[in-house]
Amino acid sequence: MTPSARSSTGAAARSTIVVEIDDGLCKGCGLCVAFCREHAIELSPTPNSRGAYTARVSEGVVCCACRDCVVMCPEAAVRLYRM
Repeated sequence: MTPSARSSTGAAARSTIVVEIDDGLCKGCGLCVAFCREHAIELSPTPNSRGAYTARVSEGVVCCACRDCVVMCPEAAVRLYRM
């Protein structure tokens, strides 16, 4: 961790990972779901306006920031941000 990632007590601060999936780009291929180590991404049970069952972030699951979903997405619809 970088020095800026430490709390005022000197303990390492844990960053929050935000997973963002662009519904306009996602075609519902499921590759991000298949390669997610933490099962933090799932396919929607209902289709969108184009008839695709797009990916969405699973509730209550913490992302490990491995970026496998980002690498596997052929449409570049998945993004990770560290907060």
